[in-house]
Amino acid sequence: RGATRPRRAGLDRPLPEPWPLLAASDVPYAPWTPRPRPMTEADMAAVRDAFARAAALAAEARFDLLELDLSQGYLLASFLSPLTNRRPDAYGGTLEGRLRYPLEVLRAAREAWPEDRPLAVRLTATDWAPGGLGPDDAVAIARALAEAGCDLVEPVAGQTVWADHPDFRRLYLVPLSDRVRNEAGVPTLVGGRITTADEANTVLAAGRADLCLFTVV
Repeated sequence: RGATRPRRAGLDRPLPEPWPLLAASDVPYAPWTPRPRPMTEADMAAVRDAFARAAALAAEARFDLLELDLSQGYLLASFLSPLTNRRPDAYGGTLEGRLRYPLEVLRAAREAWPEDRPLAVRLTATDWAPGGLGPDDAVAIARALAEAGCDLVEPVAGQTVWADHPDFRRLYLVPLSDRVRNEAGVPTLVGGRITTADEANTVLAAGRADLCLFTVV
């Protein structure tokens, strides 16, 4: 997902002249979006170093929290899902292989980011698509992220592939947060149509998340 017009022009609509896209594999997000080029190891090293440089600049600018995006069809997320990662090398195949590059980027960002400031990860906890990531995978991924230096996980859902099957019921991300927080032992930030203080307080009091994001309606 990239090289697209502003959302007011339509979701994931390509630019008239899209720039070249990189991804784990040459799997386009949707039939109408550009086909990305699979990343070489040289690409991966350059992008990893760019993430680390961005983390260092954010620290220099005195940001208090940094969030690394491993979600919803974007670059690092394309490595995690078996729907978008079809690599035959050490960065594909099993979940351990698919996790390898995102963990390398996380460790590089963590090294560049001050130890006393939290580093969060936005993680797709379910692809909402057959053959994709599910909550069991999210728990395993969250454990690995925590071991690599992640302090907080924001579970989200879907948008890994265009043809997913979303379910946007009230508090729809809370069950995913509950599993990540209590099975992986990682603090979580959760959204998903939380609209009132009573809803947020209920989620927090039940131990299903540590922080809540409100949806303004």
